Amino acid sequence: MKIIPIHPMNKAAAKSINGGLTSTSKMPCKSYSLPTEACITGFKMAQIPGSICASCYADKGFYKMYANTVKPSQFARLDSIDNPLWVDSMVNSIGSDEYFRWHDSGDLQSLAHFEKIVAVAQLTPNCKHWLPTREYAIIKAYKATGKKIPKNLIVRLSAMYPDKKVVIPGSLQGFANVTTSNVHTSIESLEVNQLGQACIAPKQNGECGSCRSCWSTVEVSYSMH
Repeated sequence: MKIIPIHPMNKAAAKSINGGLTSTSKMPCKSYSLPTEACITGFKMAQIPGSICASCYADKGFYKMYANTVKPSQFARLDSIDNPLWVDSMVNSIGSDEYFRWHDSGDLQSLAHFEKIVAVAQLTPNCKHWLPTREYAIIKAYKATGKKIPKNLIVRLSAMYPDKKVVIPGSLQGFANVTTSNVHTSIESLEVNQLGQACIAPKQNGECGSCRSCWSTVEVSYSMH
């Protein structure tokens, strides 16, 4: 049964509030993009040579090529999160889509931000949501509230360094719908470090194709890019 948002609106009105959804060539669905400059943990990690964030994909390629248009839109979305109608606007923008990926660029900003994403997932029960994040502390703070993560929302604790397996903090072990994702520099490293299931996109012209592992609790490892 679909839950009706408190403030129904059309797609145009929803976009004017949340800044619009984004599309990437790899994803089989829409996503939501925020500026990497606003990453909390990610910004700190970007200053550390050898970290994954130090060579963030969201600061290269098309993101960089079209930065003059991409960045203003990302910052507009960042500002929109505080809008009291943001949750309902996101519900309307996602509509009847079956899959959604949170933050092809950027990350969680606060506990309140995550709670709003949880609300969006609850209001779109027929859509499977995937949220990668390095803001472990925010997820810990959410668990401390005693609330559960909706069954249709998968939270992936993202790796900080390539070839180094993410260990779920003791405080989050056993918390339903929380899993991990790693990054490998070679298949040998993937196997030796037991980093999980290799993302098959590199073998499929950089696209997910029919794979939906990221929307499951399977531990996934991405090739460094």
